[in-house]
Amino acid sequence: MGGRKPIIDFQDRGDHYMLTAELPGFERKDVEVKVDSNTLELEAEKSAEKEKKSKEGTMTQHSRSYFHRCLALPEEIVSEKVSGTMKNGVLELKLPKRTPKLSAKSKRVDLQ
Repeated sequence: MGGRKPIIDFQDRGDHYMLTAELPGFERKDVEVKVDSNTLELEAEKSAEKEKKSKEGTMTQHSRSYFHRCLALPEEIVSEKVSGTMKNGVLELKLPKRTPKLSAKSKRVDLQ
C-alpha cells in the first residue's frame, strides 16, 4: 500500500459489528483475516515482478505491497460465526456479538 493505511469503517449494528476495509489492488487470495473473541487481525500482501526486454538488455521491476492491522474489539464476538466477502478491493466482515450468559457463579437475589 506504499506506506498508506487503508480506510477502515467499523460500525455497531446492534447484534453485530460491521467492518469495511478498502484494500485497492489486493485480491481475495492476498488477504488474511484472523479473529478471536475480542481481537481482529487483518493482513494483506502481494508481490509483482515485471520484466521488459529491449536491445540494450532486460530490465526487471519488483514491487511489494503489505498491510497489517490488529484491532481490539469493544466487546466479545462469536468468532466461529464471523463471515466476510472481498470484492473489487473492498473487504466486508460481519462480526456477530456474543450474547451475555449468566455464569454458573450467578446468585439468586431474594427480594424483600
